[in-house]
Amino acid sequence: MRDRIEAVLPRVAKPARYIGGELNSIAKAAEEASVRIALAFPDVYEVGMSNLGLRILYHVLNSIDGVAAERVFAPASDMEGEMRRERIPLFSLESSLPVKDFELVGFSLAYEMTYTTVLNMLDLAGIPIPARDRSDDAPIVIAGGHCATNPEPMADFIDAFVIGDGEEVVAELVDAFAANRGDRAGALRAFAAIDGVYVPAIYDAADRKTPIRARWVRDFENAPFPEALVVPHTEIVHDRVALEIMRGCSRGCRFCQAGMITRPVRERSLAALCRQAGTLLDNSGYDEIALTSLSSADYSGIADLVRELIDCYEPRRVGVSLPSLRADAGCVHLAEQIQRVRKSGLTFAPEAGTQRLRDVINKNVTDGDLLAAVEAAVDAGWRRVKLYFMIGLPTETDDDIRGIADLVRKVVDVGRKRGRPLAVNVTISPFVPKPHTPFQWRAMVEPGELDRRISILRPLLRGKNISLNWHEPACSRVEAVLARGDRSLSRVIHEAWKRGGNLEQDNFDASRWEAAFDAAGLDIAGCANRDIPLDAPLAWDHIDVGVSKQFLARENAKADRAETTPDCRWAECVGCGVGCRRVGESASQRVGESAGQRVGESAGQRVGETVPNIQHPTPVTRKVLCTFRKGPEARWLGHLDIVRAFERAVRMSGVNVAYSQGFNPRARLSVVSALPLGATGENELLVLQLVGDVDLVDTARRLNRRLPEGLSITRAELCPGDYRGPVLRASEYVVEVALPEPGSFAALRAAVDDLMRQAQIERVRESGGKRRTIDIRPGIERLSIGPAPAEGTALISMTLPHRDFTVKPSEVIGVLAAAVPGLTTRSAHRRRLIITTDNSCPSF
Repeated sequence: MRDRIEAVLPRVAKPARYIGGELNSIAKAAEEASVRIALAFPDVYEVGMSNLGLRILYHVLNSIDGVAAERVFAPASDMEGEMRRERIPLFSLESSLPVKDFELVGFSLAYEMTYTTVLNMLDLAGIPIPARDRSDDAPIVIAGGHCATNPEPMADFIDAFVIGDGEEVVAELVDAFAANRGDRAGALRAFAAIDGVYVPAIYDAADRKTPIRARWVRDFENAPFPEALVVPHTEIVHDRVALEIMRGCSRGCRFCQAGMITRPVRERSLAALCRQAGTLLDNSGYDEIALTSLSSADYSGIADLVRELIDCYEPRRVGVSLPSLRADAGCVHLAEQIQRVRKSGLTFAPEAGTQRLRDVINKNVTDGDLLAAVEAAVDAGWRRVKLYFMIGLPTETDDDIRGIADLVRKVVDVGRKRGRPLAVNVTISPFVPKPHTPFQWRAMVEPGELDRRISILRPLLRGKNISLNWHEPACSRVEAVLARGDRSLSRVIHEAWKRGGNLEQDNFDASRWEAAFDAAGLDIAGCANRDIPLDAPLAWDHIDVGVSKQFLARENAKADRAETTPDCRWAECVGCGVGCRRVGESASQRVGESAGQRVGESAGQRVGETVPNIQHPTPVTRKVLCTFRKGPEARWLGHLDIVRAFERAVRMSGVNVAYSQGFNPRARLSVVSALPLGATGENELLVLQLVGDVDLVDTARRLNRRLPEGLSITRAELCPGDYRGPVLRASEYVVEVALPEPGSFAALRAAVDDLMRQAQIERVRESGGKRRTIDIRPGIERLSIGPAPAEGTALISMTLPHRDFTVKPSEVIGVLAAAVPGLTTRSAHRRRLIITTDNSCPSF
């Protein structure tokens, strides 16, 4: 499998997505694993690797003796095309094992529009899509995540659903499977006996007396959390340490599913979080800690936590970020502290443009709160903010729409009045009714009407300081149907997949879904754009997430009266049904009671105090010129991926590297000349700027311990003080090519000779969407050919000078392939030929 995968990687974008072998990844040998589980995320690598839930389950499962959990992501469209053309089945990253050879496959369902991607991944894996068609030797397919709280639309495709916190359940699933190995029906019966597991083929949804109760972690303080995150080769959406400071939210926004299904609120102590942060940074080399939760600013010790982390990690240039902020001045002052290390953006979510409508949705934010927050942001130096609003909310009128524009203009005016222009990015999302929320019975506004309301906003929000973006209403309508649908929606999902549905976030086509609904005999408008009677049975009534249906109905009625409900963490119990008192002291206690006085006392300045922008003195530095090896294991890492790998290794190893000044400091290191993607190299060049005394042997050893497989420093030389860096004269490559037929060697030799006789060779290059024609012949100094050890291959050696442009080996092979059709590259290796300036490192 690995050879077959490698063969197609030259033809796809971002091949590092598909190679595995990342730092801290876990690849257990066959004899170590009695149960193999594929953790499948129905999106591309960059999105899936940003999912904290996946990372937690990967850690929990691989911590169990005899269990091997490996990661699987949806291939991008170009890779999928290659896989189907070459008949390569969906495979795991750790071992390149076909997914169909695993015993359990677990999907994360975080978003309804990933449903067709799940089907596409099953098809790529060779696993029958309908659950009823799977034989005893097929993997058992499990799914969890927020969307599993209404499992019915996917019930025909999933063997078992986990409801609630997955880390509470997975070990029990493994035990149940091991006890029933070889007996698929027996394993599913055992699964159904586990609290929080729904097996559609066994459970009688008509029996409302036995709901499936969601599992949730009660002792969040000691809940499992990975000590070493898998560090991706390539940049991902959230490329940072994600520190989960609390779980759950009690603010009670009536549209918010996550805030309802993750109750009760549970916090980790300051002491535990500081320990976790240190361990994760030491084992990942990240330069940012994101304090993640549904509402991070509601963490009861947030000011002390931010201060402690910044005080501790500012010398290492590690920043702290708060992904979610309340719209109030206190949160802005909190964010201001973060600026000591690096600049970050500010995002607020008023959700609605008028106070009446914010009361309807129980968004306890006023215009005054938002404007005070913006004033504090402008005074603290921010010049850009993002605002999120929703349209189509229950009871919304055109006056509420115009209220969005009025509020945005007030925000812009804050900057104007202070003489500091403020750019405002406005994003509009259609309201989508979700299960287990007070608005689960409400209709979604139909797309045409949503378009009309957006048309009201557009002329009102024109201006050089305002940008307006909105989500596609037609896509949101499909999301609404899938969110509230019953098992009949499985026909629609299957039909949409057959019509090309996959990776819908980037590939949505409204006509495809309309045709799928027509083929299934269902009316999309009737499913989405209608109120559900309060006494009507709901497709998810058999799923108990803790919040009672009676509470949701009361909140729905209060919305009509624009009556708000306070946050029960700071007020009386609102009777939602979760029963927080059952959690015990470990979940309900406040951080100040348990986290230790030391952290609070050492926090120093408190929220609202002025925080200075600390300027680090310019240190005395020395440059070190290193050679490093880029082996076959790292051949598909791009230039920026290599740079990030060295930056992370520097942070993990504690090597005292110099940093740039100002906001967003970067380590002073550079990789000299990008190596072509897919090529290896023995003497690639790295320049490090180090502080203080330098022990070259110790520096190289410490870095090599922290570099991913395939990268290693082989030599280091201390440079003179005025050293400016190496000047490259040329690079020499050895490229192995596959011959189309045995007699092609003579034709290839003739093509090489003919190329070297030419005075001019024009090739077209594309960059930034522009095309230009260049003559590459002056950039080819030497070209020769010889037979390779493998039959049917040849070795082409080429010397390519470094000029105002440098010829790529692929361009040379492209010229030869025009004369020898079918010629393909198998591998490329670079040997450096360099010349340096007069003040160079002598031994180089």
